[in-house]
Amino acid sequence: MAMLDINFHSNTLGKHHEFKVFLPETTDMFENNDVQPLRTLTVLHGLSSDHTMFSRYTNLEMYANEHNLAVILPNADHSFYLNMKYGHSYLDHIKEVWQYAHNILPLSKKREDNYISGNSMGGFGAFYVSFNFPELFSKTIPMSGALGVDEDFLNLNWYDFDIQSLIGEHTKIKGSELDSEAIIHRAIETHGKENLPEIYVLCGIDDFLIESNKKFIEQLKSANLNVESQFKSGGHTWSYWSESIRDAVDWIFKDIEVDKSKQIINWVG
Repeated sequence: MAMLDINFHSNTLGKHHEFKVFLPETTDMFENNDVQPLRTLTVLHGLSSDHTMFSRYTNLEMYANEHNLAVILPNADHSFYLNMKYGHSYLDHIKEVWQYAHNILPLSKKREDNYISGNSMGGFGAFYVSFNFPELFSKTIPMSGALGVDEDFLNLNWYDFDIQSLIGEHTKIKGSELDSEAIIHRAIETHGKENLPEIYVLCGIDDFLIESNKKFIEQLKSANLNVESQFKSGGHTWSYWSESIRDAVDWIFKDIEVDKSKQIINWVG
C-alpha cells in the first residue's frame, strides 16, 4: 500500500494545500500495460482533526488494502465542508481534490466506484458533499455526524471556532447550510431522489449526537429516501471510529466481489 502526501496549488483556496492518499499496489502497476482503475473512498475529518487522523488512529489503510480500495483524505480546517460565509470555499475544494486525484492517479471516475465517509464534522461533510455532488458518489456513510441538529448547536464552543464563519448571521439552524432537512429537500429538487447516493448512518449509542442522528434518519425517511443505519456501543471517540470505519468499508463492499488476483498485501514483519 502506497501512502502519498500531496501538496498542490488549489485554485479554489488560492493557495497551496495538502491531502493524503492511500493507494493499493497491484502487480500490473509494475508491468508495461494498462492499470485497472481503483475504487475510491473519500474520508473527511472532524472539527478537532486533520487529514492525517485516520492514518494515525485507525486501521483504515489495512481495510482499504484488503478491498483494493484507494482512499482520499482531504484537509478542510474548521469549515464543516461548506463554502463558508466568512472563509474559504471548502465544498468546492473537496470536489477539486476529488478531480485532481482522479486525474493524476489510477482511480476510477465511475460513480458506482466512488464513496464518501467521515466522522463528526466530517460525518456532516460526507452527507453534505455527496448530496451536493451526487454525480460523484454512489454511497455515503456519515459516522457520528453533526446531523439533525437543533438551535443548541449554534452554541457549539470549540477552540478558535466561530459558527458564524460558516453560516453568517443566521440565528437559527433552520434555513441555514447546517439544516440537514433543507439540504435533503434541495438535493431532491435539484438532482432527483433516484440520483442521490445510498446512505448508511453510523453512530455510537453513548454519543452525544445519537438523538440528532436518529432525527436525521427520520428526515430522510420522511422524504421517502432509503437509509440504513447501525447504532452500537461507543461514544464520540476514536475507539468507536476505528471500528465504524471498518463497518463502513464492509457495507460498501457487501454486494461487490473484489478481484484479488493482482493484490500486493504485505502485513508481515
